[in-house]
Amino acid sequence: MSVGDRDKLMSDIATKAADEYYRKHENATDLEIKSFPETYLQHTIPYLTVRTLHRLEETLTRHETALKNLEGDSRRIKWFAIVTAFLTVVLVFLTIVLARYPLEELIHSLPK
Repeated sequence: MSVGDRDKLMSDIATKAADEYYRKHENATDLEIKSFPETYLQHTIPYLTVRTLHRLEETLTRHETALKNLEGDSRRIKWFAIVTAFLTVVLVFLTIVLARYPLEELIHSLPK
């Protein structure tokens, strides 16, 4: 059984157990709970712990997915930076080459 399947199964079991516990004690009054708080805590804390861990796992999964997306974005940004630098060098070179001819004509046309 994979880890994901096992976690889903445990989450389902915790949900069923919590539902059943709630059905048995849904009519409990505040006085009953105050009289035997350890009984209610004994059954509710494991459920809350499983729920909290399950939500934490979902949050971590979302964060891992976001980090993977950022890694892909980082690669694209680096690639665009390299392409932009190359195009800038080509543009500077072409500007120098194209500016050279009018400057030579201008220099030769000046009186000596």
